[in-house]
Amino acid sequence: MNKKISILVVDDDANLGDSLTDILDAKGYDARFATRGKEALTIIKENEIDAIFLDIRMPEMNGVETLSCIKKYSPMTSVVMITAYAEDELVEQAYIEGALQVLKKPLDIEKLISFLEKLQRLKTLLIVDDSKSFCITLRECLDDLNYNVDIAYNVDEGIEKFDENNAELLLIDIKLNGDNGLDLINTIRERGSKSAIILMSGYVNQFQPIIDDAIKNKVDHFIEKPFEMKNIIKIIGEVTRKRLKDVLS
Repeated sequence: MNKKISILVVDDDANLGDSLTDILDAKGYDARFATRGKEALTIIKENEIDAIFLDIRMPEMNGVETLSCIKKYSPMTSVVMITAYAEDELVEQAYIEGALQVLKKPLDIEKLISFLEKLQRLKTLLIVDDSKSFCITLRECLDDLNYNVDIAYNVDEGIEKFDENNAELLLIDIKLNGDNGLDLINTIRERGSKSAIILMSGYVNQFQPIIDDAIKNKVDHFIEKPFEMKNIIKIIGEVTRKRLKDVLS
């Protein structure tokens, strides 16, 4: 079963917060509401939140100050700032602090839902690697971040799992028990899929021309093995962020 996307709305306007939370709940999301930055930080410290809609202008602690604290506790959380002002000097600072986008009120609900639908799909992730220990360790890390993770150990299994889950985000190793991970990538792309793909390999010298071609034409990112789990988590966050920005643009 897919895990629900968890959302936090932070706005000192209780009417807007209640209305938006009700809409998101009705769409099947796990939505919460806070009226102050400090209240939001308490929720974030105690819960894994996938996305936050955060008002820029709030009393006591403004949205930018809140955002700065959020990124320290939960750097993978996607934060969209909202503002009622046509011009706001805090907007530039919000981007510096890591806001995904700044949206103007009144909010375009259809755009917000499209953003959340994309985030939900990007939370469905397929790892294709012939190392069972690596796959299990990475899945455990991603489970803690509310991802729906499936695993395949060869190209045929990767194609089967991709067809089953329609994964929006894939991590694929080049060398797969005698198979070539690029065959899986080519199959996915030939079917017209635009899923985000992160390519992995511990044999850069051997596969350098193939890696260079893949980076130019077929994959979103490449990472060399061995790597620390925190580095692949960071790259997954960067790839997700880029895809989500495209939805909100």
